[in-house]
Amino acid sequence: MNSRERVAITLAHEKPDRMPINFRAVDAVVKKLGRKNGIDYEDLLRHWHVDFREVIPPYNGPELPVLEDGVAIDIWGVGRSEIDHPDGGRDVMVTFNPLKDADKVEDVKAHRWPKADWFDFASLPSICRRHNGYALSTPGIHAEGYHGVFHLLTYLFGMENGIMHLAMRPDLVRAAIEEIMKFFVDYYERFFETADGAVDLLFYKDDFGTQNNLLISAEMFRDFFQPTIKSLCDLAAGYGVKFVQHSCGAVFDIIPDFVAAGVAVLDPIQTTARGMDIVELKRKFGADLVFHGGIDTQHLMPFGTVDEIKTETRRVIDVLGEGGGYFFSPSHRFQADTPIENIVAAYEVVEEFM
Repeated sequence: MNSRERVAITLAHEKPDRMPINFRAVDAVVKKLGRKNGIDYEDLLRHWHVDFREVIPPYNGPELPVLEDGVAIDIWGVGRSEIDHPDGGRDVMVTFNPLKDADKVEDVKAHRWPKADWFDFASLPSICRRHNGYALSTPGIHAEGYHGVFHLLTYLFGMENGIMHLAMRPDLVRAAIEEIMKFFVDYYERFFETADGAVDLLFYKDDFGTQNNLLISAEMFRDFFQPTIKSLCDLAAGYGVKFVQHSCGAVFDIIPDFVAAGVAVLDPIQTTARGMDIVELKRKFGADLVFHGGIDTQHLMPFGTVDEIKTETRRVIDVLGEGGGYFFSPSHRFQADTPIENIVAAYEVVEEFM
């Protein structure tokens, strides 16, 4: 059984020969692991029997500027600055919001919105062939990828405006959502048309939860964002592609809305957030969702002992993997403060289930 078959069986809520395995980490961790094992990133994925590969169409659009202060502008016109840490890690922080001062719908419409034409989809068939036999995902399942509609609103307008506008200026929000969705629909339609059946997953990153609650009300989520998720789920389904919804935080209360929209896989299962108990998640939603993640990168992986990590990894696999329906993965990318021996310990447990 190859990786793609294994993932397809799991998505059908049946039990394959073994659970599918994923790996994701920040660059600093990948470099440390590469040096430790004397291998490159692709060899690292093969070393740990990772079943997923990310397919990324090259960007060939207009040159993206870097401002004098080092702020890098992305395809959305959003600016980011890099912050280095002593442990070798780095953060990329949003420091420029192009629609911060937008006051009219016309201001939103006049913004330079990205176009799917800026990407080289013609290269996708050859990229897919290089990963023949693996389960293939749009950008996001390892490290790359776009944030979803909600996050983009907070980047474009700024966090405070992005959230306040939901209540005070829904006209601006809806105008921006319309433009964002034009890009996503065109981008993914071209992606799946050109890949011609080779891609299995659409990975969609949009965080709706904090540590203890939702970032916005469930009613606002259903009004503004569930329809966009459903639209992309329907688009993906038309090409035989399953939709992976990434949302960190305490999102238990809107999981039924994810299911109703057509979400097939829930990521990353942040077990330290309120209400995200894996036993309850499996009991209530295991018939509808495949779970991807659940290995805590907030406390367990950076601060736990090897024995604690092995014990908890076995528990997560036993609970979420019962009867199938689980993709093994950390609950986020392993961060630079995570000891390498702790990561190795988790994957040693994975090998026990192979």
